[in-house]
Amino acid sequence: METIREKMINHGLDAYVVSHGNRFIGQDILPQEHKIQKMCGFTGSAGILVVVKDKAYLLVDGRYELQARQQTDAKQVTVIDQMPRFKIVCDLLNEQRLTNIGYDAWCHSVAEMEFLKRKYRDMNFYNVGDWITADSTREVCVKERDVRYAGEKRADKLKKVTDMLKEKQGDYYLFTSADSVSWLLNIYADDLPYSPIVRAYALVSKEGDITLVADNLQTDLPVKTWQEFGRFMQEQQDVTIFYDSHTMPEKILSLANETIKMHKSTDMCLELKAVKNETELQGMIACHKRDGVALVKLLSWLENNRQGLSELDVVAKLHEFRAAQPLFYSDSFATIAASAENGAVVHYQPTENTNKPLIENSLFLLDSGGQYLDGTTDVTRTIVIGEPSQEMIDDFTTVLKAHIALARARFPVGTAGMKLDAVARVQMWHQCLDYKHGTGHGVSCFGNVHEGPISVSAAGSEYGLQAGMVLSDEPGVYKEGKYGIRIENLQYTANVEQNPEFLEFKYLTKVPIDKHLINKYLLTEGERDWLNSYHQDVYDTLTPYLNSDERKWLKGACSPL
Repeated sequence: METIREKMINHGLDAYVVSHGNRFIGQDILPQEHKIQKMCGFTGSAGILVVVKDKAYLLVDGRYELQARQQTDAKQVTVIDQMPRFKIVCDLLNEQRLTNIGYDAWCHSVAEMEFLKRKYRDMNFYNVGDWITADSTREVCVKERDVRYAGEKRADKLKKVTDMLKEKQGDYYLFTSADSVSWLLNIYADDLPYSPIVRAYALVSKEGDITLVADNLQTDLPVKTWQEFGRFMQEQQDVTIFYDSHTMPEKILSLANETIKMHKSTDMCLELKAVKNETELQGMIACHKRDGVALVKLLSWLENNRQGLSELDVVAKLHEFRAAQPLFYSDSFATIAASAENGAVVHYQPTENTNKPLIENSLFLLDSGGQYLDGTTDVTRTIVIGEPSQEMIDDFTTVLKAHIALARARFPVGTAGMKLDAVARVQMWHQCLDYKHGTGHGVSCFGNVHEGPISVSAAGSEYGLQAGMVLSDEPGVYKEGKYGIRIENLQYTANVEQNPEFLEFKYLTKVPIDKHLINKYLLTEGERDWLNSYHQDVYDTLTPYLNSDERKWLKGACSPL
């Protein structure tokens, strides 16, 4: 950090802000692109680091608090459990009367910086660029996604964009969200280990012409490098370009010459891709069945082979079972396999240095997912290794009640996801328990496992839910030094048959929930009926794809309470 501090002195800065992301705001990054990890050792997927004269602050949300404290040097970095947002950084610096702030305008959106400059008028924000240099230069091969999985042709999707441009008398729309670009053009790539999106911008003209913007792309589509795009923005005369201010980096405004009219307009792909078309929805249903087969094979195998196993052994075996399923593409994120107290670290991922054995009479938390050509999965199960304590049973049953409460919810069409968060969480509050993460997040169909604009979180989106959206349902309990518990299914919204002005959830995930950890006497009759019906469906759906030993295990796992 001393090199950063020397540059701060040379630029007259009080602080320098390091974002987790890059010019693809909110998207996954490669390990070698993780600037915060290079600076302080923190490997989590959400955080913001601010370097000041004699210390550094790392802001992380509750999911990463324990992990951040374990991975950083407390003498150099102060970990703060607050949302990792530039606004919170400004509040912190404002308290210390630090006013000259350096940042990289490629990593922060137009909307964010407009808000900050309006709210903190006594602060000076200087775009000094990237001082850490952590970008990848690998070549990326772009592939076209078959319409039998996408459900809609590229031309039909583009027509919606050109119709909008003609209506608004615009010349171009600049899509800067990589998952929107991938969905719009039906393209994918293996650039990222867990997400098949193509990290590129797309400039779409009112005539429907497409130009991708990125370095090192191998594709038949027209491409401009970042340097060429900069020249393009300088050379255009009297054109109108629409963009989404929440996903476009502030830096791009400085690239446009003074004759270009830059107008804000919400990225229409956000809403279009959040509502799955019938092909996408059927693909999600189908891939969750195959994913359930892989998980049941793993859980059955684990029952009989757990002696001497470690977290990484389970990670490898689960990948083996998933990779054997038809249409498998990759894992959808790095598997969270957490034995005993490691489960209390919400997004713990085992490494060779942290790998822990499965311990008798403890809990094992397994959060994993797969990318299939027809969909994306994300499932968490917590299982007992040996005999559970009464505390484990009570906590697990409370989490299950919270999970079922959301799964059984009905609500008006257009209800904001954030309003549903308390439906699950209130079950926890009755027992004076809570969890420091959202109850649910949106999920793409063969794309990002975390997809906006929808979520079920108190601090999440006010975006109204419509039929055909996929979200997770994942309450939890985390007790430092003891264990973590989380139960996660994916589910989709559907109109209530008796009254289509209301929505309900239909579950996608088909994996049994560990009955050894359930106190059935704490469940209501409705909760027991839901669980028994869920398990019967899991058994009926998966049995034809299992061998005799696996069927026998599943029959026991799915027997009624």
